[in-house]
Amino acid sequence: MQEFNLEVIRLQPGSHPDSPDGCLMEWVALMAGAVKTDRPRCINELVTSVAIHLNDALDEVSRQRLKAFLPLLLRARRSPADGRIGVRMAIWAAMSIAESVPERLRPVHDRAVQAAAARLSGSADDAVCRAAAVAAAEAGAKARNIALYVAADAAHAAGADDPYAGTVNAVSGAVRWILRHGDPLAWFGEFLTEHAAALLDEAGVPRVLEGDLVCSPA
Repeated sequence: MQEFNLEVIRLQPGSHPDSPDGCLMEWVALMAGAVKTDRPRCINELVTSVAIHLNDALDEVSRQRLKAFLPLLLRARRSPADGRIGVRMAIWAAMSIAESVPERLRPVHDRAVQAAAARLSGSADDAVCRAAAVAAAEAGAKARNIALYVAADAAHAAGADDPYAGTVNAVSGAVRWILRHGDPLAWFGEFLTEHAAALLDEAGVPRVLEGDLVCSPA
């Protein structure tokens, strides 16, 4: 991993392929010794999407605080198990904002989350996930509640052949809620910690030491 002075680095919104400026993920690529890009091919796509969203949405002061997450981002590698990892992150995202669900609708939310988790463990089939997803989405539409939509997307992802779209929708929904009502920096730290745990559990990837490269310079 290349050494950079974090005190000097300034994170900028947007991408900057032909300038000395850089967004959060461009600095991840550069620090890993890869070509400058805001979507380094070695880093988990879902993690990258969240990092870009926050980098562009936060105010200038908060954006600079994202530099503290560079070591965790450098270890958020892609894996053949990214489909299952993404579903786990969608489930986590749904639970991270569950407190915003009206109490009377919390069982609908929780059934969707539980269906997604059961599908991952093999104790529920796709039909269960679809039914739970539909119920949560309908409740979310009536209550205009993002957390119910997020739970619906998590259940949909768990029962899909290709879960990526559902996981992106779920996590993006949680990010939007956190940006309006929560602490996005604290949430992002927990998100990255959860991803590291999922990577270890699902892919059997040993915890990466801080000096380890996760990107190819190519």
